[in-house]
Amino acid sequence: MVLSMSVTSVGDAGAGYPDALAVFHRGISKTLHETDGASVPDRGADGLSRHRAEADGLTITIGVDPARDRIVTAARDGDASVAEQVVLEQLCRYALGATPRELVEHGLTHVIERLRDLEAPRPVAGILTPRNAGPCFERPRKLMRALRAVYVETVGSFEGDNDFDRPFSESWLATDPGVKRERLGGLVDAYRQNAGLTASFMEIFEIDEYDRVVVMFGDGVDVWDKPPHLLALERWLRQETGERIEVFVEIAKDSNRIRRL
Repeated sequence: MVLSMSVTSVGDAGAGYPDALAVFHRGISKTLHETDGASVPDRGADGLSRHRAEADGLTITIGVDPARDRIVTAARDGDASVAEQVVLEQLCRYALGATPRELVEHGLTHVIERLRDLEAPRPVAGILTPRNAGPCFERPRKLMRALRAVYVETVGSFEGDNDFDRPFSESWLATDPGVKRERLGGLVDAYRQNAGLTASFMEIFEIDEYDRVVVMFGDGVDVWDKPPHLLALERWLRQETGERIEVFVEIAKDSNRIRRL
């Protein structure tokens, strides 16, 4: 069963999301327009092990390729608010290609980063987590705990470290390198403009063959201002592309010729 989602205009962001923190209102509205409530159903692929969990009226079913330990299908069901539906849809989308362990341990953290409005005030003191991200994350959080219990009971406990590292999507890998570089460059420019920064504050030094973005800061940038901007830029690029873009900094040479000797 695929639940339909009523689309709220971006201009009315938050009007229909009483169970969501304000920091997620814009992301929820944007995601509704992008996905139009699309789901990722199980189409009956053969050879998959299926695991179904339920919590507080919500359900999730994942189909796992046991040979690769990767989720191939994911679908959710149950009566949910608009905000909860968006959280669950994003969770199902993140599930594809991930390991079951990655989904239950980091899936909701990804959803938070995907929906969070970077320009909105911080909603809580400290780190925003699924535990303090508001009511629309409460039932999905219980659902992930239930899914973990079901999977462990069926397959066995998780052992060792979670070393899952999501690769780029097939569509991103198939995109022409020049197109990718143009898009990343435009997003870096947009970040800089939104942050009120000039080109002399931060500029792209290189986008390498692995699509890692290397930036260089200007001479007048204080050391303590650099790390927050690197983290914010990386979060912005990942949010806008849906890909695991990494941002690095090129160390500028000392402009003083004597100190360089």
